[in-house]
Amino acid sequence: MSLEERVRELPEAGWYPVPAHDHKETVERNWDGEVWTDQVRPASDGGVLPAYQRHFFFLFRGGNWKFLLAFVVLVIGAFALWETDKDADWVSGIQILLVPLSGLATAVALYAIVWRLIGRRVGFDRITADQHRSIAKWGIFSGVLGFALAFGIEIFLPKLLGGDPKDSGWSVLAGPAEETGKLLVPVILWIKGRFRLPREGYFLVLVSASFFGLMEGTEYALNPDNWQISRPFFENMHPLITGFVAAVAWQAAWHRDTIFTKAAIGAWVLAMTAHSTNDVIVLSKDLNTSAEKLLSSITLITVIGMYLLQKHSARQMVPPDNVPLVSKRWRPAAPKSQS
Repeated sequence: MSLEERVRELPEAGWYPVPAHDHKETVERNWDGEVWTDQVRPASDGGVLPAYQRHFFFLFRGGNWKFLLAFVVLVIGAFALWETDKDADWVSGIQILLVPLSGLATAVALYAIVWRLIGRRVGFDRITADQHRSIAKWGIFSGVLGFALAFGIEIFLPKLLGGDPKDSGWSVLAGPAEETGKLLVPVILWIKGRFRLPREGYFLVLVSASFFGLMEGTEYALNPDNWQISRPFFENMHPLITGFVAAVAWQAAWHRDTIFTKAAIGAWVLAMTAHSTNDVIVLSKDLNTSAEKLLSSITLITVIGMYLLQKHSARQMVPPDNVPLVSKRWRPAAPKSQS
């Protein structure tokens, strides 16, 4: 099926049922044909949203099992190659295959989160084929440029200041350098009048962050002494952290003349702080054994936390015909002052 054939149209402008802000009742909210407005009215008689049916084996439904199986097989293959010389500072011989296997596993994980988990809910399939192609090109360029800028800052700034980039203390640079790098091109494009529709800008940033994560994962795979079996999955931290900023920033900027809103700046600062905190803890060489065990799950906590924050904002992009199909916390609740 071609990209043009996969594109679905957004519902027409009108009033559609959504949860009230407290989720205790159903109200009707105005949809302008592209985004939800703040206009809310009482639901018509009998208006109620259907209960969401959560399936116990949801991870295996709708073809998800194929991606899960591919990810597991690729990670096992990468792990086996890593074990051949996990202390090597550069891949060589048969271990070179660690790079493509780890990269493919990372790509599968990123696709599963960005497209199948998030994209199906907020409606990335409603973006026109031409815009899809344009977003893909700019997103890839943004991810590559962002990675290059962040790499330069994280490597050369410590050297310029007389430090050692491998010192875990310099990991504090990761948040500002990487979160700014992934957002730089999308923000410039917004200023130029491109991809201002929240769904499109959000998708653009997710593509940018995903390619950034793919490149970072490849960098780690080239150095087995720094690679971990969890690395392909945890590269999802990039689209989850930066996607949170995009979900907040692009919606706050809608119908405004600037993307530099208080909400956007606050989300950006929070993302940088979460990113730097994670990296400083994970890369610290001064923790004792008990502390290491206690903090070993910090990346998982960061991933889950940023996903929940992102969902809270991104749910406002869920189109009306998807509302009955998504879980309670993915439904675009009415604004608090209007409920």
